[in-house]
Amino acid sequence: MTTRLVDIRPGEGRNTVAAFVTLFAVTAGHTLVETARDALFLARVPASRLPIVYLAIVVFALLLAQIRPRRDGSPWGSAAILVGGAGVTLGFFPLARTGAPWVLYALYVWSGVFVAWFSVRFWTLLGRVHTVTQAKRLYGFIGGGGVLGAVLGALVARWMMAHLAAPFALVGGAASIALAAMPAAMVRVPSDGAEPTEDTRRAPEPAVGSLVASARVLWGSAFARRVLAVVLLSTMTLTLGDYVFKGVVASRVPAAELGKYFSSFYAVTNALALFAQISLAPAILRRWGVQRALLVFPSLVVASALGFLASGGALLGAVVLKGTDGVLKHSLHRTTNELLLVPVPDGTRERVKPIVDLVGGRGGAAIASLAILTVTYLGIDPARTAWGIALLGGAWLALVWTMRSLYLDVFRETLRTGGLTGKAELPPLDMGVLETLIAALNSPRDAEVLAALELLSEQHRERLIPALILFHPSRDVVLRALEIFTQMGRTDFVAIADRLDAHPDREIAAAALRARTAVQPSRKMLERRLAQPCSVVGASALMGLVASTWMSPDDARARVDEMFASESPEALAELARSIRALGRRADGDAAVELFFDDLLVRLAASKVLPVKLAAVDAMASRPDTRFSPVLLEMLRRHELRSAARAALIEMPKVLELLTQALTAQPLPRQIRVHLPRTIALLDPVGAAKVLTAQLGEERDGAVRFKILRGLRRLRARDPGLALDVRALEEAARLTLDHIAELERWRLALSRDDEDYDGPPPSGLIGDPFRAVHHLLGELVRDKRLHAIERLFMLFSLIYREDFEDVRRGVVSRDRKRRAQGLELLENLVKGGQKARTMEVLGDARDVEPVEYDVALQEILARAGGTLRTLAELRASELGLELVPRTSAPPPEQRGLAAMLREKIVDGIIDATKEVERAPA
Repeated sequence: MTTRLVDIRPGEGRNTVAAFVTLFAVTAGHTLVETARDALFLARVPASRLPIVYLAIVVFALLLAQIRPRRDGSPWGSAAILVGGAGVTLGFFPLARTGAPWVLYALYVWSGVFVAWFSVRFWTLLGRVHTVTQAKRLYGFIGGGGVLGAVLGALVARWMMAHLAAPFALVGGAASIALAAMPAAMVRVPSDGAEPTEDTRRAPEPAVGSLVASARVLWGSAFARRVLAVVLLSTMTLTLGDYVFKGVVASRVPAAELGKYFSSFYAVTNALALFAQISLAPAILRRWGVQRALLVFPSLVVASALGFLASGGALLGAVVLKGTDGVLKHSLHRTTNELLLVPVPDGTRERVKPIVDLVGGRGGAAIASLAILTVTYLGIDPARTAWGIALLGGAWLALVWTMRSLYLDVFRETLRTGGLTGKAELPPLDMGVLETLIAALNSPRDAEVLAALELLSEQHRERLIPALILFHPSRDVVLRALEIFTQMGRTDFVAIADRLDAHPDREIAAAALRARTAVQPSRKMLERRLAQPCSVVGASALMGLVASTWMSPDDARARVDEMFASESPEALAELARSIRALGRRADGDAAVELFFDDLLVRLAASKVLPVKLAAVDAMASRPDTRFSPVLLEMLRRHELRSAARAALIEMPKVLELLTQALTAQPLPRQIRVHLPRTIALLDPVGAAKVLTAQLGEERDGAVRFKILRGLRRLRARDPGLALDVRALEEAARLTLDHIAELERWRLALSRDDEDYDGPPPSGLIGDPFRAVHHLLGELVRDKRLHAIERLFMLFSLIYREDFEDVRRGVVSRDRKRRAQGLELLENLVKGGQKARTMEVLGDARDVEPVEYDVALQEILARAGGTLRTLAELRASELGLELVPRTSAPPPEQRGLAAMLREKIVDGIIDATKEVERAPA
């Protein structure tokens, strides 16, 4: 059950559990040490000295951050660090009992730096162990070990402080850290047998210039500067809060009780933090959104500081102040700060965020430490420092509040530049964003106006689009606005649409008439526009009259014939567009419906691409089975394919239709090859059954490949989709046999035995480079790689695992990547397929290559297409007896193979029948 919940897959359990236990033990030990540290330090050293250790921790952390080892640790290296760290921590036990001030300072700095440094190295090690896909599945569970360790460590510290002296918590912490060395050493890194590459040897260290360049990018963005200021102020505020809390506790709680007090406090806050991370923060973000959620934490901090001041510096007020920090800092605060940079374009965000974390985080702690030193030098009581917390918190809150306008500027700029990548889902538009979008409608940039129209339409805020936008100078803007108005049934634009009859762009005039007829038809106006000399507007008026049953189809046919005779593509396209917009107004009149359907079929036969596209779009709006043959034929052309697919999936009984086209009807290959993807657009369950059934029957390799891609698309749409595993396993078995066959041919065509003199020379023509031989060998290798790709596509469908990284590793020429790919493949493939797969793809293959002429005979007997044609040519060069040629394929199916057969085999071999052949 746990494996299902966490999605730990075969071969991943050892590393996942080892990493979880390591972080659990390290964090529990660190919590014990931290509790003892605070108790010992504050019992013997004035709280006014805390800024000194804060600064020291910042300095040592920055120094360690610059250390970048060539190899980011190993399991045994991490274990050694933990053992050494545990030894140093244990060494503080007898020293701490002496109470020497230098020992307490050293202990405070050591505990603040060691675990953070180890965590960076250990997570880097896990980065080497796991792929990106595995990390997404497992890191949440692994990181949970640290949270649970903090909770348990605080509870154990609470017990130890109640029954033992504070230094004994150092022993417990050292023991926990030492025990963590065992699971850390059990982490297994995939074997690495590759030699270092030239790129690895020359890998440059991070340049200072890159840091300077990132700082320039940050300084050039007002929004990024504001984010930096928010992080800086929040860090300073929370650092001062920590100082006030510990100072008040040190002055109110007896020294002998400090350990017990801190352990109880950390136990409660860590438990509440776990609840906030799981439940509270997601609920706030869902209900209030990012911008409002940003206000919650600083508001509570300011309220807690003011409450502390109002209480006269009471201990309870300090507990509430620090408790707010402990509960929300690593849940709501961290999440909202991460989401704050989502609107920033990806490239800018990647360069700005490290500067924000370094300067805002560490720099804020350093500035706060200097401020605390100043306060202590002036003799100000720690409790009065809460005024600084309130002021800094107020400034923090004001920055967040005023950031709203900058956030909208970033939204506006991203909208203008098209910087949204689609990775983040847009939240519901609030009033500020709506104001920005409406203002964008007045932009002189057409792209910005169109983007605003699309966003308003997507968010169902079309009513906010002013009808006056129809006077916009951009043709695209006006046409899109008319389409949106028509779709939502607005009528407030009719008066303006009528005035567009005088527009110099006649397509806009026709679109305006079409839109107003769709929402408020007028017979007199349609008849007046039909009488105009403009054929485009006349086409719109004609279809409007027929759709409203104010003109009979028989009367309309004569006018339609005139338009076809004029060969005006604009008028013909307008006929189709008008049917699409107005065709549903026929109210079930059979004669009108038949007229429209016949006209669309006639328009689809046009040789003009825009007319055909308009006809296909109209067919999608009024589905009928009689359109199916026309739409299937359009799959041949890539310009029409997307629109034809969109129309086909709207047809009644489309799955039955496409199944018959794929399995029963002898359609040309140029059409059949595009049917699997079209079927994949339908209901996943029914489409999967059709494609899986055809996979075992299909003989065309290109169609089989398209079927696999279609099945993968269906699984991507519905991850829980059940497929016929037996059919997929049988296809995988046949594919493995084909890969083995291709490998045998490859070895025969490229044998490198010491006693092998190379391929036989050509006796037909002067060919010292043996061009046909090399072309044949390359084609066999290429087909083998394609067969391996099909195999891994089948594996991904069978095991619900992304095998792409595995495939790249297996086919890689890098020994390390290939070994890693094979190891992972062996852990993922199950049952009888595992042995066969490793036999065919593994390094320990015992394949006895056949002789050169035997390989050619096998290719001639079993292969087809281009491979067979090249084998025929090579066999003719060597004087081998040719296998009788099959009949020529139909003209529409003649590809490269047919061309080579005709031009090379027929043209060269038949012309040189009397040439003496070289012996095989």
